[in-house]
Amino acid sequence: MNRLVVLSSLAVVASGLLVSSCNRRVFEKVENTCLKTVATDIPVPTEKAADILIVVDNSGSMAEEQQNLVENFLNQDAGECPLQDLANIPSEYKNPVRSLYTSGGVLSRCGFIQLLSAFENDFRVGVITTDVGICDNRIPDSQGGDAWGFRPQRGCLQPDSAPGGSGRKLISATDLTDADNGNDDFAQRFRSTLENIQTFGSPFERGLDAVDLFFNAAADTRAPGCEGDLGTFRRDDAALVVIFLTDEEDCSHGQGGMLEVFGNENDGEVCGEFPEHFLNVQPAKCYANPEELSPVDGYVDSLLAADANVKVAVIAGGVGDAGSITPSGCRVSGSGTPEGGDTNGDGVNDSCYESGGLSNFTGAGPNNPCGPDTAAARGDLPCCVADAGSRYYQLAQSIGNAATDSICNASFRASMLDIAAFIAAVDQVALAEPPANPSAVIVEITRAGSSDQEKVDALPSGADCATEDGYLLVDERFIQLCGSARPGPGDTISVRAAGQASEECLAAQ
Repeated sequence: MNRLVVLSSLAVVASGLLVSSCNRRVFEKVENTCLKTVATDIPVPTEKAADILIVVDNSGSMAEEQQNLVENFLNQDAGECPLQDLANIPSEYKNPVRSLYTSGGVLSRCGFIQLLSAFENDFRVGVITTDVGICDNRIPDSQGGDAWGFRPQRGCLQPDSAPGGSGRKLISATDLTDADNGNDDFAQRFRSTLENIQTFGSPFERGLDAVDLFFNAAADTRAPGCEGDLGTFRRDDAALVVIFLTDEEDCSHGQGGMLEVFGNENDGEVCGEFPEHFLNVQPAKCYANPEELSPVDGYVDSLLAADANVKVAVIAGGVGDAGSITPSGCRVSGSGTPEGGDTNGDGVNDSCYESGGLSNFTGAGPNNPCGPDTAAARGDLPCCVADAGSRYYQLAQSIGNAATDSICNASFRASMLDIAAFIAAVDQVALAEPPANPSAVIVEITRAGSSDQEKVDALPSGADCATEDGYLLVDERFIQLCGSARPGPGDTISVRAAGQASEECLAAQ
């Protein structure tokens, strides 16, 4: 016989950014028994805290993408977005339904931080880069020059001013209510943060290493001045969200002894000097020798150790619809959507040429793979704007609680709004054990202010969670709540199912 069990320890890992470890549990632990048990419902918290780490590629090809990110962080045009006073969101826009912020909705032209504020999220936003060297500007003659100087990178949150200024390293919801009126202009502060980063970073884009180092590096291995950045960023009662923005493949090789195999491009680095870096290790190895990179699984484990319910968002090289991205070199089509990949089935990208991190090498001469003199060598294809971000998408898939989109969208607005909603919504429940009968899972929601339970219908496998209402059973590990079935603040969730029969229990019958 089967026993009806609560699939215990069901953590609400959604974007829902819950406020305490107690609130992360949907059900209490139920001991093994053949008797029927009843689910313990808990409320979805009305206040949600999120520590959001944005990992920005600061290599030479990222100028346009960084500007795109800035433009869609906050829209200051009141005619396009009614959410201009983030400390006083109108009640009709609080915790908005999807139709309000998707195409044609009144909030669909707002920015990322505006939608987060509408969801009453207690956000804390920090920015790091994909550069894990001590400082940037390693080639001053061709990068930032003497005027730029050398700005700390490894394990560092990036400030909203240049070195020597009174830069702040976090943008927080509490900035809106504190006594300091000088920190309320989030649009300018985020713009200043990205202007402080620019594109003078390492050509070895090591985004996964950068996150691993930020959460795990000892204080004395971080760049000077960044020893306390992790403590400044991370709160015990906040959920963790990591957002990657990059136009190249990840080149992380800092785990599992691979630094010695690949080579340490930062060996002997001193801020303010350029001791012949890259002569023994070439950036081309990132693409030519992928077997010398650290396995992605190690970074998955590291990130889950930082927060077992971490949420990951990736905007990188790929094609397809948001949430269903296929890693691929890509470019922006005439309609503003991503195009690229293998369209004729021969296994080759026939839409654009993947340059291996050299898409900004567009000048004349044979050493510029995306220039006019090398067109024949690349089959007269245009260069891709971005190379495939396969390792980042692999990380997102392995984490499971993830949002994905392509960097080859003309505008990141829809991408950033989707990520904001992904952060703010409670949409996923983790199962402690697979159900005996996947078709017999019972999911119910009680809305705030009501005593009526709404039964949530199961969606067929492969259904588009972004456009349909109901739930999906994902890998027999998660209940994914979709569309209008996602609970909001003050709602309660109940999930019940028949678990596998206990041999001991059956033997005792």
